[in-house]
Amino acid sequence: MLSEDGSLWGAGVLVAPAGAGLHVITCAHVVKAALRLPGDAPPEPAAAAGRLVVDLPGRGWRSRAAPLPDGWSPPPALDGPEPGAARSDSRDFAVLALHGETGRLPAGTGPLPLAGRLPADGRRVALVGYPRGSPAGLIATAQVTGRGGACPDWVQLDGLRTTGAPVERGFSGAAVWDPADRRVIGLVTAALTDRAAKVAWMLPVEAAAQLWPPLARAVRPPSAAPCAPPSTEDQYQLADALLDVPQIGHDSGRLLRAQLPAPIRRGAPDHPWPRQQLQGLVQACVDRPGGCAALRDAVLALGGETRSVLEAVAVLDRICCAGHPADPATTGSADD
Repeated sequence: MLSEDGSLWGAGVLVAPAGAGLHVITCAHVVKAALRLPGDAPPEPAAAAGRLVVDLPGRGWRSRAAPLPDGWSPPPALDGPEPGAARSDSRDFAVLALHGETGRLPAGTGPLPLAGRLPADGRRVALVGYPRGSPAGLIATAQVTGRGGACPDWVQLDGLRTTGAPVERGFSGAAVWDPADRRVIGLVTAALTDRAAKVAWMLPVEAAAQLWPPLARAVRPPSAAPCAPPSTEDQYQLADALLDVPQIGHDSGRLLRAQLPAPIRRGAPDHPWPRQQLQGLVQACVDRPGGCAALRDAVLALGGETRSVLEAVAVLDRICCAGHPADPATTGSADD
């Protein structure tokens, strides 16, 4: 997102709702900064026309843009709201209509698929921003943590790596990409000024669609993808997450094993070391059709929806396609 003098202010997501044509969704504070606007009122389209530029880095394509008054929500006060302020009215969102495109979009580019619902907490996501000195972009990784921040609709993102790009100025308006479902789940809105903390927030697509209803017509369900068997490394990652669940870790998963259908638990080896015991249980589940779904149900039944359980289930969903229904051949009472 550029101002007319070529200064880079942030990112945006190209969308094409059915019947509405190409638009860009981004943050209101990015638009305000690029236009040097005071206050929270949406800019007048006539006054802003031609003063915003949308650019596809390195692809030789750009377009003039103007904000839509009916697709505007001002940014919240990051140092706390005024007494009595309705924070949900300030979500930091803007819609830009494109004007004077230079032609068709380059091959390999186009609107990204949008997700209508958030994934479970713990899902790993990727973000591409354009901080100063990185005109081609930097990639940051994070995990979805839960709602919070300066706006009730925002969702917290926690950085995953000690090293790597922090979310900072230049990431605002960037797509939050869910690689598991291959869809955009939100827009980056803010980050802590302490770069070492690597904490940021996003506005979910589902909240943005409430602000600008045409956006709902750009939401697409996740495409069906084959479920590849998880690697041994993935199995150990799930085993470690299961060990962090108190109801599972206290006996190295033996009670969990007892909750599984007999055809699955018969194939799970016994091991004196807790980590290997859980890895063997995971492998027994992934080796049978519907085993991951049975494991998912057993984990939730045993531990409830506590934080450690939800984190383990998020890992299971990512590596095991556990949302697929269980094969009837694997079901049965725990006493079989």
